[in-house]
Amino acid sequence: MKLINESKGVTVYKKLLRVLADYSHRFPATGVDRLFQSAVDNGMKIMPKDKVALDIINYILHDESPPAAVQKLLNTRFTSLLSDLRPIIKGGRRKEVAFWMTNDRVGDKVIDLINFTGSGRGYWTDVNGGRVTIVDMSVEEEK
Repeated sequence: MKLINESKGVTVYKKLLRVLADYSHRFPATGVDRLFQSAVDNGMKIMPKDKVALDIINYILHDESPPAAVQKLLNTRFTSLLSDLRPIIKGGRRKEVAFWMTNDRVGDKVIDLINFTGSGRGYWTDVNGGRVTIVDMSVEEEK
């Protein structure tokens, strides 16, 4: 039974813990066990507050097997995400894919959305590290 006050971030965090724990148990000494231990030690502080970032992580972890989900988590770049999940920003007259900044480090992989150190919050940036706003790409259905 799901708690009424359970946010999407908590749900994604629990899914992340399950996937990392299963992978660490099946394939020890791969480095994923350190990510799992860091996720346990730092708790919900590792998760982003941004809705788009949580949607991306949730999509990646939705895979049917933990090895496939961990592989996608570690290696998927924002540019290779589905078009409705890709974080798009307006760069002048054109649109481009955003980057994620955490602790003065700009990243473009899904794993960069999760701050395993638990210090500081991340945000969307352009290639130069300037804070940006994501273009809303959601399609609303007509009633």
